[in-house]
Amino acid sequence: MSTNERIAIDLFCTHQGVDVAFVHELHKRGLIHLVFEAEQHSIANDELVRVERLVRLHQDLEINLEGLEAISHLLERMEALQLELNTLRQRLRLYEEDRTE
Repeated sequence: MSTNERIAIDLFCTHQGVDVAFVHELHKRGLIHLVFEAEQHSIANDELVRVERLVRLHQDLEINLEGLEAISHLLERMEALQLELNTLRQRLRLYEEDRTE
């Protein structure tokens, strides 16, 4: 992954108005993944949406880190269930097509 596919956490935190320690705590709790390269921590572009969502929940709704962990877990579970539902719908559709032929 090249460096243009990441953003330094210092830059991200300045832009979002959040403390660098908060981002490190999200990483420590396993809520986000940081990349350490060239003596600097950064966030991969594909992780930005997740980090921004957690920052907004924390800032706008004043949700603490424990609440962010719970919300993150529930969102992951919901996404997994949605994927499973879509897979089952596709399988059911194939089964129904076989029965009509």
